Amino acid sequence: MEISAIKCKKCGDIIFSRARHDFHSCSCESIYIDGGFDYCRMAGAPTNIESCKIQLDITKEELFDDWNNGNDKYGLIKDTVLVGWKGTNVFES
Repeated sequence: MEISAIKCKKCGDIIFSRARHDFHSCSCESIYIDGGFDYCRMAGAPTNIESCKIQLDITKEELFDDWNNGNDKYGLIKDTVLVGWKGTNVFES
C-alpha cells in the first residue's frame, strides 16, 4: 500500500502516521506528523519538510494494530532504512 509521509531535511528521517492519534516526530524533532489515514497534519518549518510516498507490504489494519498495541515497529524510517519494514521507498517531491 502507498502511504503519504514526510522527510526531514535536517536529520533525514522519514515519518508517517499509522492512526488518527499517532503523533510522530523525527529524531531531531524538527518536523511532526499526525492523523493516520483520517487526515494529515504536519508541523515544522516548511523548509525542513519534504513530502514523499512510501510503499509498504502491510495492511491498514496491521499498521493500526502496531500503533494501538504499542509495538512501534513501523512509522519511522531512519536514514532511509525503516525499522521493522518490509517494503520499498518511493520518493516524490
